[in-house]
Amino acid sequence: MSSRSVPDGVSASSLAYFSSHPLATSTLSDGAFEIRAMSREITHGGRGHTLMAGTFNSEATIAHLLSFFRRSSTTSPTGDEQTRAEVRRFYAFGGGLNAHPDLLHGGVIACILDSTMGNVIGFSMPITRRTSMFTVQLNVRFQKPVKTPGAVRTRAWIDRIEDGGRKVWVRGVVEGDGVTHARAEGMWLSVKAKGQDVKL
Repeated sequence: MSSRSVPDGVSASSLAYFSSHPLATSTLSDGAFEIRAMSREITHGGRGHTLMAGTFNSEATIAHLLSFFRRSSTTSPTGDEQTRAEVRRFYAFGGGLNAHPDLLHGGVIACILDSTMGNVIGFSMPITRRTSMFTVQLNVRFQKPVKTPGAVRTRAWIDRIEDGGRKVWVRGVVEGDGVTHARAEGMWLSVKAKGQDVKL
């Protein structure tokens, strides 16, 4: 770990937590995956990123969060499992986001998938100041419940790009304890900045 570059804004406690967690060891030892800072401290004056930076930022909700990005080894962010761009995130949950006793709410699973899947677009594709990417479709298949307290790994990658980059299809998965908890596929749409005509 001493030779790995750690950007400002990465939680030292989360890095220490996942450095000894079996879910994260292979990613931490893979130099192709860069640690990326998350926006858990930025709330845009209480107007944005407040779910992850506020509501989900506690020992009872998401106690630790660590994010990684691997750049594509080709000119396209898509590709096979070895060459594509990929985001990996590690989440440690308390018991404050449960549905049934000791089981994470399915809506939270969908939320972390949406967040991770959207993030791979932001890391992989340049977005101009005049546009933003929004989720317009997200299909989640729940396979195994997530027990709390506990930790999971989410992975996301771009499946295909259409309409000159305006439409981006992404796939994601939630994994942990040797099982797949959920799989998702979704579409993100590039939308013009506020004040401009938007056609969906």
